[in-house]
Amino acid sequence: MDRLNAGPVADSGRVSQRTAWLLFGPPAFMVGVRWILQLFEDRQGGLPALPLVPVSTTDSPLALLWPVALALAVLLAAGLVIHRLGWRRVMPALGVLWLLLWLGGSAALAQRHLNRQGLFLREMTASAPAPQPQLVKARVISSQFKPASLRSLGGTELVLQVSSLEIPQRVLIGDPAAATLKPGDTLALQLSPGRFDGRFVTGWQAAPSASP
Repeated sequence: MDRLNAGPVADSGRVSQRTAWLLFGPPAFMVGVRWILQLFEDRQGGLPALPLVPVSTTDSPLALLWPVALALAVLLAAGLVIHRLGWRRVMPALGVLWLLLWLGGSAALAQRHLNRQGLFLREMTASAPAPQPQLVKARVISSQFKPASLRSLGGTELVLQVSSLEIPQRVLIGDPAAATLKPGDTLALQLSPGRFDGRFVTGWQAAPSASP
């Protein structure tokens, strides 16, 4: 009897171990990827380039509610599928989706890191001045302090109207000098494209506001 009972107990232990690996392994892998990429960035010289992100605009309240509606629809559909097929038949598919979710997040971290490669601020010296043709003018629309969080070190978030772009752009600058900028001030930005997409501020300098 003891040998007969040992088989189901061992199988149950193996299933529990696989479930634990599936639940905690993918998040731990993503945390490890993030730590390694951050270590590489910290070892590189200079400050990382600052992402220049278009300010999102919404035309109607529906544009703000559709992500919530989509999430509720997905949860409702998942509940109906689980109720119809049962947990045992759905669990393998949920496990695959869980694994793909965290692997996709890890891939997104790696893509963001590679996209920023080669875009680092260089110290300005008399022998190596900043290339003037790369500078564009920008006007400060708004300025707001952002405290440090898990996603960023905080700083001054500026909404800018860049002369070469139609849509207002947003950039977060950690330099304390950016806190003195006010709406209406003008900046000279040095922009560089990412390896795959996006724009980055690789240098900035405050300029006197244009007289009326």
